[in-house]
Amino acid sequence: MVKKIIGLLAVVSLVLIGLIWGYYMFFIRPGEKEITYKYDGSSYVNPLMGYAPDGRYADLCEKASLVYAYITWADLEKQEGVYDWNSFAAEFDLNRWRSEGKRLVFRFVCDYPSEEEHLDIPEWLYDKTGDGEYYTITYGSGYCPEYNNEVFISEHEKVIAEIGRFFSEEMPGFLAYVELGSLGHWGEWHTYYPAGIPMMPETMIREKYVAAYEKAFPDVKLLMRRPFAERPLNAGVYNDMTGDVTDTGVWRNWINNGGKFDANGEENALLPCPEIWNIAPVGGEFTSGTPMSYMLTDNLATTKELISNSHMTFIGPKVPDVRAYPELNAPAEEIIGCLGYRYWIKSIKIGNGSAPGTKDVAITVKNSGNAPIYYPWKLCIYVDDSGDKGVRLDEMSRYELEVDLRTLTKDAESTAMVSLPKSLLSSKGVRIYAGIEDPVNGKPSVYLAMKAKRNGCLSLIWEK
Repeated sequence: MVKKIIGLLAVVSLVLIGLIWGYYMFFIRPGEKEITYKYDGSSYVNPLMGYAPDGRYADLCEKASLVYAYITWADLEKQEGVYDWNSFAAEFDLNRWRSEGKRLVFRFVCDYPSEEEHLDIPEWLYDKTGDGEYYTITYGSGYCPEYNNEVFISEHEKVIAEIGRFFSEEMPGFLAYVELGSLGHWGEWHTYYPAGIPMMPETMIREKYVAAYEKAFPDVKLLMRRPFAERPLNAGVYNDMTGDVTDTGVWRNWINNGGKFDANGEENALLPCPEIWNIAPVGGEFTSGTPMSYMLTDNLATTKELISNSHMTFIGPKVPDVRAYPELNAPAEEIIGCLGYRYWIKSIKIGNGSAPGTKDVAITVKNSGNAPIYYPWKLCIYVDDSGDKGVRLDEMSRYELEVDLRTLTKDAESTAMVSLPKSLLSSKGVRIYAGIEDPVNGKPSVYLAMKAKRNGCLSLIWEK
């Protein structure tokens, strides 16, 4: 019996040795070394995601990568064809935020309810149209234009074109997301029609408003309040009732199932797009109907679940006011961990190259966030062969990796290979860093969600 057991153990040992040797020969070429890393679940303030506070509140914006600004038509174009960009930029401190590398979430509004009767469209446009309705309702007071009016539609196309020109020519690279406003109270594409206010237009008319945005912002991500039939293919959605269980449930039902548009009774006005976040951003702001203290304390787990399941990338302009309520700082950071992308280097493998005098470097990157990035930012590695003294970024050898980060959705990963000169990695003290570059400044600007040494936004992934 003992001999049989010994014999069996010998056979098992040979099999194990064979499997290990097979793995070594098949997956790891001679001279190859692999280093693996662990995911870091800490909250990071990274570009194009997170909170988007109102640009007028500096204390909130300083710690964010996004800022939010809106403008009414009445404020922008008081005189026909004359646009007051200086006042708008000054009010929201846009030049400062742009100089600091932040990005903007923007909305154009034609009807913003407030305490007093007023117009949010210019007087000259009211004189040309004048077929809307002044109102006083539970939302407040204001004026709802008749959005079917062809003169209104024509003038709207002109002003949206001017907005697109301003951002592309005078603030290039600053605008990240445009929430399609223009229609409805707060630009949210609904009107309180039971009070005699003009109904929202049907799809054929709404298409004209959408077309104006598509033409004006060809390189900017657009978002709609609901998944309307006229939604551009690469446009996302936003939920201005974030944190409200019931309203967020209704909003997600629109996304999952589409259906009727309750603001005008139009059948099939909403089309399902159940995984829209894989190709387009999801944004919105916290609801005003539920206390922030409740959403971020007693109901924090539910709030995080609502945000994670919605695959949101940003929240704003209503965000936790940690200045007035410092006790909300910790849960507010937890919310950031539910938003957007979370890229990290899972492993790096270096072996003899297929060409003489080279080393092949294989890098596996993973996204553990709830959404990808939606712009073509580059994942790169940088080789510092200066030894212990170190060099500036522009003195390092830079290599782009063939990875499209936009395709790495939740829990997806990809491996990219790059060939390096063997001599570059031969000296003692050589370091390889990884980073994701902002195309506007050409610098690594993303904190990778991994446990590794850092040099600014660079993560050290290999050192000899």
